[in-house]
Amino acid sequence: MNPLASTKICPPPAADAGETATIWQMKRRCALTPGQLLLSYGALVLFSMTIALFFIWHGVWMILLWCLLEITVAGAMYLFYMVHAADGEQVSFSPDGNLAIEVVRGLNTRHYCMNPAWARLERTGVHRQRLWLCCSPLKIEVGTQLRLVESRRVERELKRALATRCRQGLQT
Repeated sequence: MNPLASTKICPPPAADAGETATIWQMKRRCALTPGQLLLSYGALVLFSMTIALFFIWHGVWMILLWCLLEITVAGAMYLFYMVHAADGEQVSFSPDGNLAIEVVRGLNTRHYCMNPAWARLERTGVHRQRLWLCCSPLKIEVGTQLRLVESRRVERELKRALATRCRQGLQT
């Protein structure tokens, strides 16, 4: 591996017992726990099937098909929600001093490392609402699950931490 490389895909950062590191976790806020989500889906299935059975009892079989379609579509949406409930990013400094970024999108998790001396933050978009962590050719969007106010706060904190790391690197 090139020792001058600014970015590389790396394994998840290992926790260092001697140091309390600052970690920026930018995750989606979920209103329902997985158990509550399953209970709500079960209640929907029970309610729909009760209505379908009532109409079957009275000889109207088409309602059963409609209820099965409704339950299938709702189940697909619930599944999509569950897969993307943990979406977000985590940014921290690894024990070796690199900037460690973990990006979770659905079932895909990626880990990146950046040299903090070369990393920078950029804003793009119509109202400059998208925040990117950039280093050489790598550009990673962070704060995708945050409101604009929270994203600006994270941006200030990250800029301050990167500047501090650069000053510490220059002093050694």
